Amino acid sequence: MKQIVYLIILSLLFSCTNDLKKEKEIFGNLEMTEEGKISGEKLLETLAIQDSVQVKIEAVINSICQKKGCWMYVDLGKETEMLVRFKDYGFFVPMDATGDTAIIEGLAKVDTLSVEWLKHLKEDANASQEEIDAITEPKITYSIAEATGVIIY
Repeated sequence: MKQIVYLIILSLLFSCTNDLKKEKEIFGNLEMTEEGKISGEKLLETLAIQDSVQVKIEAVINSICQKKGCWMYVDLGKETEMLVRFKDYGFFVPMDATGDTAIIEGLAKVDTLSVEWLKHLKEDANASQEEIDAITEPKITYSIAEATGVIIY
């Protein structure tokens, strides 16, 4: 009898498990869709011939502000990252979404980050004072300074 009870409990446990596929979450523009998304490599090709472009880009999230979720870095491929900030500080992303895939909508551009901003980013990332003090020059980078929407999955 005990074996039958154990067998029933075991079968119930297996039947109740679900796949752990993450649901899509939308931030900012709630009407945003995936339609028209491009890869990081395609964005780099485009920004090689023009300084800015309105896009929806799909990329893996490398890091996120650990104070509020107010910025993130995404992987464009070819060992290149892009900084993403959100329009009018109007929304933030979950601080635990590092490693997830995101589709970001906004104006992508080639940008120069000031020493002050680079130090701020390091402070938000809880870097050591030594790392923060080592920043002495601005950096040419890619960014979406005012993303209007983000889908994370």
